[in-house]
Amino acid sequence: MHAVGVLEAGLCKYVLISYGHSGRWGEGMLRMLLGRNGDDAVFGHFGASAGYAMAARRAMHEFNTGPETWEKIAVGQRKWANLNPRAMMYDRKMTTADYYSSPWVVEPFRLADNCLVADGGRACIVTTVERARDLRHPVVTIMGLGMHSPSADLAGSRYMAGPTGARAAGKAALDMAGIGLDAVDACEIYDCFTYTVEITLQDYGFFRPGEGRDWFAGGTIEPGGRMPVNTSGGLLSEAYQMGLTPLTEGVMQLMGRCGDRQLGPKTNNKTPEIILCSDNGGILQSHACYILRKG
Repeated sequence: MHAVGVLEAGLCKYVLISYGHSGRWGEGMLRMLLGRNGDDAVFGHFGASAGYAMAARRAMHEFNTGPETWEKIAVGQRKWANLNPRAMMYDRKMTTADYYSSPWVVEPFRLADNCLVADGGRACIVTTVERARDLRHPVVTIMGLGMHSPSADLAGSRYMAGPTGARAAGKAALDMAGIGLDAVDACEIYDCFTYTVEITLQDYGFFRPGEGRDWFAGGTIEPGGRMPVNTSGGLLSEAYQMGLTPLTEGVMQLMGRCGDRQLGPKTNNKTPEIILCSDNGGILQSHACYILRKG
């Protein structure tokens, strides 16, 4: 290990350290980090895990949330993945003890709070209802759509733990669809981290701030629960395909193409007619909400 040079960025100077790699490699990595994170990188604060962890840590103070809530999300979604042969975690069960024994990534997040890293691809074809009726699969209609981006990044947000763009985006989608949350049979939520699921559902209005722990208790989101969430396992336990993981799962559930995890008699859930899906970006500051209907 030895110093190979100094890089100036803003008001700071950074000493480049080589660990057996070339100085050019080290300088390139440092420039990448600084370009994405500015002077925060020198304090070790960079990447999505750290940004969401900051929001989650603040939420522990604001909303009385924490691992006791997030464990229910991680374990609940894993149960769905265990019904999905295509899920990366299909054959890996998770208990509460497993959750708490998983290693820290960035406190308060453990490995089980973080989404997977995956290679792959997905597609969702959108056409007219008339054209879709001539195809071999049942029709799924987009009832409502809403989008909102309250801030460019977490540091510029007015309220670090939330509200996120889900509040305005969800209202717009529900208004377009002409329904309330009581008409939603299941949710497919962008779940880059466990806390993302909680704050998204909170901002949609499924429960009030501070009520997340009770709302998730008792298997609410699991097979047989009253509000199934991320029925493929989600980004946490199926695969990270960005917003297409929740969207394609919502479409396939409404088409009845989900095999052992198909909502209805197989999972002891209501057969779905309406599913709410979400996408999120910019560390909670950009949001899209889709409401899908069978037929």
